[in-house]
Amino acid sequence: METTILPGRPKGRVSISLCMIARNEERFLAECLRSVRGVVAESIVVDTGSTDRTKTIAAEAGARVVDFPWCDDFAAARNVGVELATGTHILVLDADERLAPGMGPNLLKAAADPELLLGCLALYNASEMTATFDEVLDGVKRLGEVAFVPRLFRNLPEMRFQRRVHESLTWGFNSLQAKGVGISKAVGAALVHYGDVPTHRAGMAKDDRNQALLRKCLEEDPADGEVAGYLVVDLIRRGEVQEALEVGERHFAPFLARNENRLPGFLPENMVRIGYSLGLAQVEVGRPADAIRTTQASRRHTPDGHPNLDYIEGLGQLLLGDLDEAERLFRATRAVDGRGFAQPVLPAITSELSMLKLAGIALERGDLELARQELPPRAGKWIYPVDLVLAEIELAQGKPDKAMERLALHVDRKDVAPDWYVLVHRALTALGKDAENLIELAQAARPGAWLERRRLSLLNGSAR
Repeated sequence: METTILPGRPKGRVSISLCMIARNEERFLAECLRSVRGVVAESIVVDTGSTDRTKTIAAEAGARVVDFPWCDDFAAARNVGVELATGTHILVLDADERLAPGMGPNLLKAAADPELLLGCLALYNASEMTATFDEVLDGVKRLGEVAFVPRLFRNLPEMRFQRRVHESLTWGFNSLQAKGVGISKAVGAALVHYGDVPTHRAGMAKDDRNQALLRKCLEEDPADGEVAGYLVVDLIRRGEVQEALEVGERHFAPFLARNENRLPGFLPENMVRIGYSLGLAQVEVGRPADAIRTTQASRRHTPDGHPNLDYIEGLGQLLLGDLDEAERLFRATRAVDGRGFAQPVLPAITSELSMLKLAGIALERGDLELARQELPPRAGKWIYPVDLVLAEIELAQGKPDKAMERLALHVDRKDVAPDWYVLVHRALTALGKDAENLIELAQAARPGAWLERRRLSLLNGSAR
């Protein structure tokens, strides 16, 4: 598709309007607005019902404050600010985000690109509220991998948000793509996001609110698989795997059909989230073959691929016993460690989790030295799962005393997995001690509670 210069482009200097929605964001807002000072020509804050100092802080920073009664629709609220913007381009931020220092010139350079319609910025999630920009950008205090999010766009009437929650510009972008107008590309600018810091997010009530809005969205558009993917992820996080499975399977097929009819050059609706989340639910209920089909279908509509899909398919292949294919997929997941994607990468799958899976595959093949080499560093929260694998290696080497010493380090854990019970049973039995009660505890656990499904075979007294 041939790309044309954007219509109605004013001659001379471009200008950027910051458009935000906010409610009770006094903790974050001042720093957010300060981070774009000297970069944006105007700031518009649409307030959806703050009861704290949010509006005062915005006004003191020179922002235009607009009241908007909350109507269960994030897109409607965002579009109020966009409609009022006078800049040639719109920058969208949330209050808990900040433009990293020195990124202003890159934003202005991107806005001056005559072909740019939609620009994606690199989003870095902070792991601590006190983390500095450098600590987050360097990965020292960062959650997960970098994500690329569409936040800078040309101020055209077609470029308006749609969808009540997880609002999107996809439809407006694609309507202009049909006319051969503009392109989407990465912008060399970074955002630092503090809203996902675990201690902060735990005190928020967003999940219940968002689930209700997601269900409303699916009532309005049953083929919106992006929304279904968000809902499936939320249900799995709550432990409601069966409903997650039902929701995912109900909406996956119509969403897949809609993507198959997408025209060349159009932004694809994101198949990654529903693909990996439905696949994970299928793995959890013991349907690995279905998980493989789901992730493979999603990958066909994900031009650059995605490690989430590779990792979940790897779990399915592992359950079916195809160690070669599982190894290939986990190594592919490892190979993109540190690379950014538009869809956030699941935590640790490109590093520790895939390393543990590769170590397990080496164990199943009887290559104990390789299993040890594949393991991630024994540090932090990974000490426990690494020690379980090391105990397996020591048991395979005929060293039950060493395995027992290692397993005893975790006897006081509150979240002991059934894996621990069955490995302790194996070690004690090899030492000539009775431990049948431990097997009973392991047998009582649900399959999803096991850290590694291969250890289920130890319940029957044998391991592959």
